[in-house]
Amino acid sequence: MDSGINIICFAASYAVALALELSGLWATVRFRRMGEVLAAAAGLVAHTWYLGRRVAEQPAAPLASQQEWFLLAAWVLAVVYLAARFYYPSKSLGLFLLPGVLSLIGAATLAPAKPLVSFEAPRVWGIVHGLFLLVGTVAVLVGFLAGLMYLLQSRRLKLKRLPTTGLKLPSLEWLEHANSRALGMATLMMCGGLLSGIITRLAQKGSTLKFSWTDPVVISLAAMTAWLLVAEVFRRVYPAARQGRKVAYLTMAAFGFLLLVLAAVLWGDRFHQPYGTAEATSVERIAPQTLLRGGEK
Repeated sequence: MDSGINIICFAASYAVALALELSGLWATVRFRRMGEVLAAAAGLVAHTWYLGRRVAEQPAAPLASQQEWFLLAAWVLAVVYLAARFYYPSKSLGLFLLPGVLSLIGAATLAPAKPLVSFEAPRVWGIVHGLFLLVGTVAVLVGFLAGLMYLLQSRRLKLKRLPTTGLKLPSLEWLEHANSRALGMATLMMCGGLLSGIITRLAQKGSTLKFSWTDPVVISLAAMTAWLLVAEVFRRVYPAARQGRKVAYLTMAAFGFLLLVLAAVLWGDRFHQPYGTAEATSVERIAPQTLLRGGEK
């Protein structure tokens, strides 16, 4: 119950910051920007304290569960939001970044809290694998949100709806640059995540589970990585693909693949089960039948 209260605590702080951002669309609220920063900063402090406590509770395998991974990704995106709020105080970036933070926290409440791997797993490769996927996930999210903002801003300029008050977005050039950088970073990180994940699995000592390319997580992550590679090569070889809507559409498609990967992790993940779980489950399933035969004899 204590962990649930803590999650609700920093999620509520981010929600307050989002509500203040939304209020700026319709009215001018005094000290609104200061309230947004204070609410988000309070959430980030509570968020950091919560993750730090989880590290202290499990020093041998810090932040090694799916739940903690989602919370750490939300933490990184919250840091991105505060940095954006500092460098671009007049822009409505929180209307896009804060829902991403809250969505990751929501996914964390659905994810299991058990460690992803056993303590016998190659720890260095496991950490490298997790960091690659973490940064890659945040890059895809940032690219997707920048793509949404680009398409919205492009439509507003096309209709000649100049933003005097309310929703204020960065320039198309800035959003295009952010899209391109996010796509390149996501490609690099996801390639590293896939390769390090395979190395981690193959280097597992004493594991009787075989690596399977048919696992839902492996299939979705490999498909996403392949798409990112093709998209990045296409963007660099074909100059027209480096501009405007095309980059936005590429990052939005990458976000679709990311949703498939996260869904596979939450509901179809055998690849990241603690090693030996499958065998233990099968033994538990067979054991009653074996005992029954023994009794009959």
